[in-house]
Parts: sequence; structure tokens; C-alpha cells
Amino acid sequence: MNKKISFYIVSFVFIVSIIFCENSIPLQPILKELGNEWFEVTATAIIENITPEQAKDIALEKAYKAAIEYFSGIEVTGRTSYIQAENKGDIHIDHFSKLTNQTSQGIILKKEILNEKTELSGNSMYKIITLKVKVGKQSGEKDQNFNVQAELNKEYFKEGECLQLSVIPSIDCYLTIFNIMSDENVATIFPNKFRRDNFIKANQEFLLPNEADKINKVSYELVLLLEKEEDTEIVKIIATKKPINFQLNTDYKTAFESLINWLVTIPRNEMEEIDLQYYIYK
Repeated sequence: MNKKISFYIVSFVFIVSIIFCENSIPLQPILKELGNEWFEVTATAIIENITPEQAKDIALEKAYKAAIEYFSGIEVTGRTSYIQAENKGDIHIDHFSKLTNQTSQGIILKKEILNEKTELSGNSMYKIITLKVKVGKQSGEKDQNFNVQAELNKEYFKEGECLQLSVIPSIDCYLTIFNIMSDENVATIFPNKFRRDNFIKANQEFLLPNEADKINKVSYELVLLLEKEEDTEIVKIIATKKPINFQLNTDYKTAFESLINWLVTIPRNEMEEIDLQYYIYK
């Protein structure tokens, strides 16, 4: 056989083998409908200049995004709130409050990881995650006259410093404020035993704590979870047109899930929500 022809044949086989090998890793999420708003999704992230745990988080994020986009038919962009927790040097983000906002378009209600593996393809390592997710969404459309402005006194807190919050709604409403920790524990910080009335008038600033709180020595001192050198948490502000008595699960492991499942039952035009992320360090 002509050496030149032989060289091209070998080169072709080599290229095909590379393509086949690379294609064995699903670079784009693979989604399968399971019924009743459940989906099975396989997603991949390359482990390059990041830890395997970070790659896992990226793969999970891709899976959540794919399921919500398929469910809602709307591209998900710029609406993720990241909870990042560093434990002994490894940043871990697996927390589906990343997709808490705009629940009228779709939100992850439940998840179950079915399989997790690390594979070598070519010269690259990949993290591959397969999981089941349930997606839901609120009914209705946003009330364009209903808006909420909110801010914290700072974004980075040294452990032991106190959090302060300012909220200004555009219409009369009822405020409920939660603190979501990186272990998915959820605490209701307003209303509370010192301030039970959560009705707020339009365009008036709500402060937490306010002067009366300070007289009663109420403060919101931030403390790291055990074995954490730094952490990220979220203040979640829910403003509703009608009074709603949120009842969270007493089991902290399911508290966040119960909150999200509750929120999707509220019509979109009846509420506004804001997530404010902050960082704690030693």
C-alpha cells in the first residue's frame, strides 16, 4: 500500500478514535422526562483548575438550569444566587437556593442524586452527575407596581459582627424574612417575638433591627457553623399583599425544601422576593 495513503488511513482512524472518546462524555446535559414534573438529568463539568467538588457543583448547576429551561421553555440567565461554603479549604456550593428567584418561570423543588462519577477522556478529567429533580413554578405574572428595595449594612462580615437590614416596599405589604444557612437550615428572623406585626406601609423604610429592637438588646450577631473558616448565607425577603403565616419544617434538613415548595403556591402577582447574599469569615 502506498505509504502516503497508509498514513492518511492511520491518521483518520486516530482522529475518529479521539472524537469517539470525547463524545463518550456528555458535554451537554442529557434530560429525560419521568412524569409529574420530575426529570432525570445527566450533566458534566471538566475538572480543570478547580477541585472535584467545584466541578460537581458546576455540573449540578447545569442540570438544574437544563431542567428549568425545558420545563418553562424560557432560557435561564442571570438569576442565580450562589451559596458558597468553605469547609477545611474545599468550597462546596451544592444548594438549590441558587435558583430561588423568579419562581414564576420555574424552580427546583426537590432533588435526588442518582449517580456521581469521575472519568478520564483524552487528557481531561470530568465530573459526571446524574440526578432526579422536580420542577415547579408560580402561577400568574409579576405585578409591575409591586417592587421591593433591600440592602444589608455590608456584604462581608467578620464573625461576631452584627447584620442590619433595610427594606422599602413600593406598596403596602407584609414582610417575612428568613436567614438561609449553607447547611440549608432556615430561620425566621422577622416577624419575631419582639415584633409580631409585619405590616409595612408603602415607601416607608423598614429596619431590622430598629431603635426599639436595640433598646430590647435585640441584635443579629453572625456566627460561623462548626469547622467553618468562612461561609456564605442568604437573607431571603418575602413581601406579600396578604398576611401569610409561613410554617417551616422543624427538621432543618427539609426546612429549605418546605419553604420553596410553599412559595410556589403563592400567585406571582401577590408577592415579591429578594435574596441578599453575605459572607462571614473568622
